[in-house]
Amino acid sequence: MSSLSIKSFVIIVILFLMGSESLIFYSFFQDSKRTINEILTNSLQSDMLNLKHYMQKNLKQKDINEIVSHMDNLIVINPVIKDIHILDNNKNIVYNPDIRMMENTVHTTGECIPISKIVETDLFAQNCYSFSIKTYKGLNPQYYYANIYIDSKYIHNLVMQQMKKTLLLFTIATFLFSIILWLLFKYYVILPLKGVRQYAYYSENPPKNFFIKEIESIRYSLSITFKRLKKEQEKLYKLSTKDPLSGLYNRLSLIEKLNWLISKGKRDKDEFAILFLDLDNFKNVNDSKGHEFGDKILLHISKILLEVTRKNDIVSRLGGDEFVVVLSEFKDENKIVEIAQRLKENLSKPFKLDDEEFTITASMGIAIYPKDGEDVKTLLKNADIAMYKSKELGKNNYQFFTDDINKAVQERISMQKTIRNALQNNHFQLFYQPKVDIKTNKIVACEALVRLIDPIEGMIPPYKFISIAEENMSIIPLGEWIIKEAVSQIKKWEQTLLKDIKVSINLSGVQFKDQELLQKIDKFTKGIDRSKFDIELTESVLIEEFQERLNVIKDIKKLGISLSLDDFGTGYSSLSYLKDIPFDTLKIDKAFIDNIYTKDDLIFINMIIGIANDLELNVVAEGVETKEQLKLLKEINCEQYQGYLCSKPVPSKEFEELFSLHCV
Repeated sequence: MSSLSIKSFVIIVILFLMGSESLIFYSFFQDSKRTINEILTNSLQSDMLNLKHYMQKNLKQKDINEIVSHMDNLIVINPVIKDIHILDNNKNIVYNPDIRMMENTVHTTGECIPISKIVETDLFAQNCYSFSIKTYKGLNPQYYYANIYIDSKYIHNLVMQQMKKTLLLFTIATFLFSIILWLLFKYYVILPLKGVRQYAYYSENPPKNFFIKEIESIRYSLSITFKRLKKEQEKLYKLSTKDPLSGLYNRLSLIEKLNWLISKGKRDKDEFAILFLDLDNFKNVNDSKGHEFGDKILLHISKILLEVTRKNDIVSRLGGDEFVVVLSEFKDENKIVEIAQRLKENLSKPFKLDDEEFTITASMGIAIYPKDGEDVKTLLKNADIAMYKSKELGKNNYQFFTDDINKAVQERISMQKTIRNALQNNHFQLFYQPKVDIKTNKIVACEALVRLIDPIEGMIPPYKFISIAEENMSIIPLGEWIIKEAVSQIKKWEQTLLKDIKVSINLSGVQFKDQELLQKIDKFTKGIDRSKFDIELTESVLIEEFQERLNVIKDIKKLGISLSLDDFGTGYSSLSYLKDIPFDTLKIDKAFIDNIYTKDDLIFINMIIGIANDLELNVVAEGVETKEQLKLLKEINCEQYQGYLCSKPVPSKEFEELFSLHCV
């Protein structure tokens, strides 16, 4: 069913009322007509009876003139009577009013109705009434008939006049009623509904209360709805522009504001700086304390950023533990340094959370518009690059973006791609560096060191790709490959003269983040004598999450795999590691070997060897390059050495040839 407008509805209602009024008018007209008919009939009946009586009296006296005169008076007095004829028995006119003598006395009419039935007839439908008079002529009766003719034209004119008056009255009443009804509808319904419709489109200007209850109910409902929608819009706007955790600007808002600053900068030649902050070691906090605790730290950091920065600066959280501060106005780079230094100092202050004291630092990278980029993407990328450089330089610091930093980052990105391709296409290879028994000069073990053989660039040394592999977690699949490759080599040597060679591999701290590390080592080393497999750990591996990693290390030891502490003596907690971890071998760091030239320089190394002997640990001196170094080590009873004096790391075939030479 199609809808109607209120105007159309009101018009239909008015037309309906007019139709109803027409019916009322017709009924009223019929009542008026019946009333007129009744009045005229009574009048006519009275005059006819009077005439009958008069004729009976005068016909006896034969006073015809009096009768004619009386008929004339009746016609004049009663306009309903058009004519009167007195007829004899033969229906011939014997008397006729004088005022009709000169007119046509022929009436085309049907049978005249007896006057006795006048009350039962409709005067408007009859033209003639009659009555008879009986007289005597001597003893013989004589009859006369009177035909009274009705003036139909007069009667109809009378009705039409009444109808016109009634119609005029009803028309005026209908017109006035329609106007009043229309005005009432317009003022109390149409205009309020227009106001409600406008309110629905433009909710800023709410109309006043309406007289009509239903319309007022709609206005009130709209008012409540708009208030709720406004709150929801404000909430949605906040969600779309603000970070839900910290309340800082989110990434979308930051990009929008940076685009505005860039447009302003192009127009007014203004500069602005971007400080990209990343919290140091925040993932360890999340992993150890849980994300809820991590969120509390993020809120603490957000509060500090807002307190340290200026009102016109922009503070944003990109996600995770990454924040961006935009310095919209500064006179020189010294101002940037001042704010960056203030941020560094305030962020690194100890604070308490849940009755525990914590210290969180941040690494910051700084990019300046337009020097370091003319669009948002470039500026954020370069600030991020500078931040990573800050992390490389020891964290808890800030670095400005430079071309050299960008070059280094691009090389890092290229290396990440090279590592991925090498893993997919088997471009990695294990090289083996001998460990030599100092007394017998025989090779008794080796350290498996990974090398990347790129088809284009050739051999890439480990220092160029290991740290990058650790950053992007590709060290985990690479570490798995190293273990499997070393185990495979042990199997190949089992039927050769190298069957007793122990092979060592290095385990990265990142590999301990793999929850399945122990299961993988167990799986990959099955099928070999695990006493020939050794895992070397550095102190840097043990610094983070010591207790969790200690449990894994002990489980590895239970598999029958030996453990070596690499680079011993360079850290601060080596002795505590020896107490807690069941190591089999100590490897003296190359830094100590490089500085031995006399027996006095051997004091520290001799002390290490003494500790190892007390703990029943083997000792391997790393980085031995000269015969003088070897001679001094032999004098203090060091068991093994590893270094270029014997050989650099070489492929397996060259190692086999080298082993043969040392067996002679």
